[in-house]
Amino acid sequence: MTAVALIVDCPRDPGVETALRCSRCETPICPKCLIQSPVGARCKSCARVMKSPIYTLGTAQLVKGGLAASLGGIAIGAAWIGLALALPLGGFFSIFVGAGLAWVFTKIMDFATGLKRGPIVVALAIAGIAIAWGMQFLVFDPRIAWSGVLAVGVGAYLAYQNLR
Repeated sequence: MTAVALIVDCPRDPGVETALRCSRCETPICPKCLIQSPVGARCKSCARVMKSPIYTLGTAQLVKGGLAASLGGIAIGAAWIGLALALPLGGFFSIFVGAGLAWVFTKIMDFATGLKRGPIVVALAIAGIAIAWGMQFLVFDPRIAWSGVLAVGVGAYLAYQNLR
């Protein structure tokens, strides 16, 4: 005996005919509605798609991250100015300055957000790096301060790689 699939309209997309059913509740689902799970196609209510907690920031963590990025940017900017006055940090050494910026801001964001990841945390880290770089414009001639753009680029890229 063969089973004949009953073709019905999808309840979520009227006018779309389907023979597919949710593997849990047997609700008709069209290909646009289905969510593939390890146990078969499911409807949205049965699939229970949740965002990973590591990428979910609460308000308190967001505020802590913003404050940490701002204060860290000011502190690291002051340290960067001190190093720039004592050592020649341009050119090739900018790569190492950028790696140091990324490492410091990755650790700052880890501490402030409780090891959270995602685009918001990356944006906060890059904002902190930009604040640190912006501090140089307060002390140095803009032509000299612009030489830190390579360090900022390297730092932003590595921070992105660590916090995405």
